[in-house]
Formats: sequence, C-alpha cells, structure tokens
Amino acid sequence: METSHHSTKISSSELGNLWTQYINDSLSNCVFRYFSNYVQDKDIKEVLQYALELTERHLKKIKEFLAKENYPTPIGFTDEDVTLEAPSLFTDTYIIIYLQIMAVHGLTRYSGAIGNVISEEQRKYFIGVISETLELYDRTTKVLLDKGIISKPPTFNNHQKVEFVKKQNFLTGWLGKRRPISAVEVSGTYLNMQKTMTKVVLELGFSQVAKSKDVKKFMERARKLCNNHFKILSSMLTEDNLHIPRTFESEVTDSTIPPFSDKLMMYHIATLISSAMGYYGEAMAISQRRDLAANYAKMITEMGVLAEDGMNLLIENEWMEQPPLATDHEDLAKNK
Repeated sequence: METSHHSTKISSSELGNLWTQYINDSLSNCVFRYFSNYVQDKDIKEVLQYALELTERHLKKIKEFLAKENYPTPIGFTDEDVTLEAPSLFTDTYIIIYLQIMAVHGLTRYSGAIGNVISEEQRKYFIGVISETLELYDRTTKVLLDKGIISKPPTFNNHQKVEFVKKQNFLTGWLGKRRPISAVEVSGTYLNMQKTMTKVVLELGFSQVAKSKDVKKFMERARKLCNNHFKILSSMLTEDNLHIPRTFESEVTDSTIPPFSDKLMMYHIATLISSAMGYYGEAMAISQRRDLAANYAKMITEMGVLAEDGMNLLIENEWMEQPPLATDHEDLAKNK
C-alpha cells in the first residue's frame, strides 16, 4: 500500500517553526514598541519602524496559519511584558546595533526553518520572511556605516597568493610556532565577538532594572561569562595584530525603571545564550587550528551550563511556554 504525500495537514516541523517565530516576534514587538517611544535619530527611527511593521505582519500571518489548522495561538509576550512609558534604558546607537544583530539571528532561524518546510504556502511565506529580514539587515548596516558606528572586520594588507597546505603543522595550535589566523577563521571569530558584545550590553541593562534578585544574579553571571568569552575571542585576533570590534557598554543609561517584565528579559537572554552555542559550533567547524577549535569547545560547554540554568529559572517561575508536543500514547494507555 502506497503512502500518500499529499496531506494538507501541517507537519510537526512546520508547526514548530511557526510556534517559535510567534514567540520570538511577540518578544521583538514589545522591544521595538518600547524603543519607538524614545528613539530620536530620524534614520534609526525609520529602520526601527520597518522592523516593528515586520513583527506585526508576521504575528498576524502566523495566527492565520494556526487558526486554519485549529491550533491555539501561543501567548508569547504581550502588553503585560512591556512598559512603554519607562525611561530609555539604551541609546539610539545601541538600538541600531541591536537591530542589526537581531536581523542576523532572524536570518539564521528562518534559513533553518525553510529547510524542513514542505507546504507550498509556508515555503512562500518563509521565503518572503527571509527577503524582508535581508532588507532589514541591509538597512541597519547602511545606517551603521553612514554614522560611523560599525567596526569593519580586519583587512589583510599582505600580498596573497594561491597555495596548497603541505604540512600537518597547519593544524598546530598548542606547541611550536602557530600559523597566523586565516580569513575564514577571522570571519567566525569577528561575528561571534559582535554578537557577544551586543549580548553583554543587554545583560548590563537588564541587570540594573530586573525586579527579581535571582534574575539580577543571572544577568550578572551571564555578563561576566560573556565578557570572558569576548576576551578569549579578542586574543584570537590581537595575537596577529588584528583589531577587534568596538564595545558599547556606555550606551546603557542610568535608568533603574524596568521597561520589560523579568519574564521577557530572562527569556531573551536565555535564548540568545542558547543560540550562541550554535554560532560557536559553526565557528569551531571552520577553525583549522587546534587551539581555536579548543577555545570554542570550552566556550560551548560553559554556555551550555549557563543556558540550562537560565531555562531552569524560567521553568521555576512558570515563564516558559511549552511548545507543541507529540502524543504521549503511553500516558493515554495508563489513563484509560
């Protein structure tokens, strides 16, 4: 008997993609609405408005997809998780940096999502979402360049020629003379430094406005670990006299009034920490010097412990919304 592959029912992967995007876009919607209340720079305000409109369109479309399949709409993050009238916690400069890095995160998630989307309607939807997010990345990067905010990755000023690796010491990292870092390795290192720096600023701001002592402690712990990772990543470049990206802790204001709920702040940082493990893993995969790969392996382990503790804190406070689960047939049999 042949199995039909023409079922129109949404697949578990497609459901998971939509559920995750709804949670993340509802969080972004809260953050962007708050930023919109006090951003002053005209160019940054225009990009922020575009980003806000994207979240609103996405949330509306996902609701339609789920309703069509008789699945409930997640709660995600709502007006209860944001205080729009709270004083500014971050400067305009940090807002545009944050938007660019969140666009990078979005592109990573959406490109991963489309790899397991079969439905034509959803394929077209995610292709459109990727296109919109690319536009957001382009707009944020243009503003960062025009205003001289962004730090461009290092340039190699030596003469390059086409060569093939002839000796095993190309992989050497601990003993003997190490070869200079490669352009491929710089790429992964620099991106992770930019992402880590962006996370450090969030953790600093969130630590000074969080209401819960446990959340404050977690933010401080996360910031210290991320600062340590930033130093490790920096050493990979400075060893070969290459520059590192700017840091932006000074873009946090002195406000102690929380613009967001502890739930939103904890979820945001916990998920960014989890994402960092994936970005570290990708950078490790393209690092051909043993010491660089070992650094990434160590940082992944440390982030894994921190991510688990963050998730435990979310669960203890009943802040973590449960994603759709497969049928527990064993449990059903017991309850019969």
